[in-house]
Amino acid sequence: MALLGLSLWATSARAEGTVVQAPPRAGVFVLGDQPLRTLGLNDKLKYYGGRVISNVEVVQISWTGSVKLATQQQLGGFYTAITKSAHFDWLTEYDTLGLTGLVDLLPGSNQHIGRGTFGGAKILTPVNTKTALTDAEVAAELIAQIQANNLPPPKLDAQGNVDTLYMIDFPPGYDVLLEGWHACQQYGAYHFTAKLAGKSVPYGVHPDCNYPWDTATAIHAHELIEAVTDPEVGLVDQKVATARPMSWVTVAPTAWDSQEIADVCQGQGYLKVAGYTVAKEWSNFAQACVVTIPVCDGVATPPACRPCSAFDSGNACDGVAPACATKGPKQGQCVTCTAAFPGACTGATPACDDATYTCVACVLSADCKTAAAPVCEPTTKTCRTCAKDDECAPGKVCDLADAGPTRGQCVECTSDLQCGARRCELATHTCVAPPPPDAGLASGGEPPPADGGCSCDTGARTVSANGAWWFALAALAGGTHRRRLRRARVRPR
Repeated sequence: MALLGLSLWATSARAEGTVVQAPPRAGVFVLGDQPLRTLGLNDKLKYYGGRVISNVEVVQISWTGSVKLATQQQLGGFYTAITKSAHFDWLTEYDTLGLTGLVDLLPGSNQHIGRGTFGGAKILTPVNTKTALTDAEVAAELIAQIQANNLPPPKLDAQGNVDTLYMIDFPPGYDVLLEGWHACQQYGAYHFTAKLAGKSVPYGVHPDCNYPWDTATAIHAHELIEAVTDPEVGLVDQKVATARPMSWVTVAPTAWDSQEIADVCQGQGYLKVAGYTVAKEWSNFAQACVVTIPVCDGVATPPACRPCSAFDSGNACDGVAPACATKGPKQGQCVTCTAAFPGACTGATPACDDATYTCVACVLSADCKTAAAPVCEPTTKTCRTCAKDDECAPGKVCDLADAGPTRGQCVECTSDLQCGARRCELATHTCVAPPPPDAGLASGGEPPPADGGCSCDTGARTVSANGAWWFALAALAGGTHRRRLRRARVRPR
């Protein structure tokens, strides 16, 4: 949940007499402008074994059509921009790939956190028409509306974990009671968890506390990032020690006292990302409150920047350098291309040379797609004609004839030697079936001439494929005739 209080909101709220400073509580956006806690140099968020959200799909929900029109109209653009921005790229440090839970040491969810999407906006017509609700009533309404197909069903990642986050905005005057806390008095927003068909369904609650737009986006971004890194917080007993299924939180005596990724940065300010104001979150890598962490460029060094990973290709690495180099002299930096992510390599230079991260015509002969130039020259990375058989793919030979349209190309055959029991058709350089042995006599004609097929060089003389068949046929016939004569001589009379 959220334990963030922005100075901008708190200052305006104090003038209206609505702020009640509350102690930290995991998952709740607490009102106030003082830092809740400053992590020390060796402090980190710890992983307790729960799920994260792999590629969040944000569904914007207005609780009735009375939600402010500006909120309904503007949040879609905010969610679209933020989920595809650098605000998400650095969250790879909170992947759970290969991790185990801090307390139980059991395998974690094995997920990668990537960029997300906006799943559209819905105006709800709730069955529960009260304006003073409990969190349990909000969760029950949400699940009922999903089951009634009034809201899109949860989208799942490849492992069956829920990717959809339902972010609910309320009209002015609505109160949602959470553990005895009132909206716009003790908290400004929170995120929690419901259950549907055995799946954990995360949602956010955003009352209308009449804060400015920049503060509203900061709070929504705060809940968004915390829901991504700790979506199952609503499934734990808040009064006992922190444990699974919570995900990334600080070590604390109880789950209520644990703080999430943005809670520890209260009072640390907020910045613009993709044109929207967002609050800072804690980075274990940078040991600081950040909104983005740029990829290292060979000049800046960690922790001011972070080495990129393969996940950054096409995301944090974009523009003229859309690929992350995972090896070589620029390892950890964004480059033009890599073999795993060709990116900008198109047209006449469709392949990527990993050694130089540049686009070239070819790296392997398999990159050469035209028959006229089937071989990749390793020194120039360009395609050329073949010069010997072993430059061709298995099953092919190089046509080294003095003339002809296929000279320098890899073909199926240049002589019968490559065709086994078949013969080589020189016109097409393909292996074809030989004619039947009696093809020349079927209509009373003569056998084909000895040189009628593709010749095979026997060293002493040249024998055509067709001639070889006729010799074999004659030998067979002669042998049969001799055997008949022998049987005739010994037959008793």
